Amino acid sequence: MKKILAIVAMLVIAAIAAYFVLQNPLGRLVKMAIEEFGQEMTQATVKVSKVEISATDGRGALSGLFLGNPRGFKSDYALKAGAVEIELEPASLAKDVIVIHKILIDAPQIGYEKAGDITNFDAIQRNVEEYLGAKGDKSAKPKQGSGKRMIIDSFVIRNAKVNYNGLMELTLPDIELRNVGKKAGGATSAQVVKAIIAELNTKLAMALAKAAVIGSVGGVVVGAGAAIKGLFDK
Repeated sequence: MKKILAIVAMLVIAAIAAYFVLQNPLGRLVKMAIEEFGQEMTQATVKVSKVEISATDGRGALSGLFLGNPRGFKSDYALKAGAVEIELEPASLAKDVIVIHKILIDAPQIGYEKAGDITNFDAIQRNVEEYLGAKGDKSAKPKQGSGKRMIIDSFVIRNAKVNYNGLMELTLPDIELRNVGKKAGGATSAQVVKAIIAELNTKLAMALAKAAVIGSVGGVVVGAGAAIKGLFDK
């Protein structure tokens, strides 16, 4: 009887182990964190179709990344990407500071929209800053999301396609941030998002300004002419 119970126990343990290996619990935890904290920070819909990360070498990919827009904007999304490459230090997952060697977002589609006096990325940046308590309200304790902090060696967005208000296409220069959080010994997820959104927002504004200048001197821009006329008054 004891042998039978021991065999049954071993089978149960093996089944549980197989379940966690096959279901990629690390990937599911990352997916859950991205969707929960991402939405809370940006006040916009954040979805991820799937996350797969190897617990042995830390290499993985995130598929179906979707960032919606805050209230007040009509376009379907702010950013969406088919795949995101990830490489992290597995041993750091058990520590207070997670070391991420690389995050690469290749060929994302960006919807850049202006409503009134602000753009959707202005609104997202403002929401993240408010989440961090960046308004200077000393009585409000800044929210930090997960207790984990992180250092990102390299964060890259390349080959991004940008659509402005459904009127014109913009070329966005590649974005690369290095050593995010390194000087401070680690950054919270909200601080990382703030740094990324701020850089992306700056590059989008510069790309729009450049497109407007090119159009005004007769350069060739997709949707130029009527689309550029009154561009900043929308």
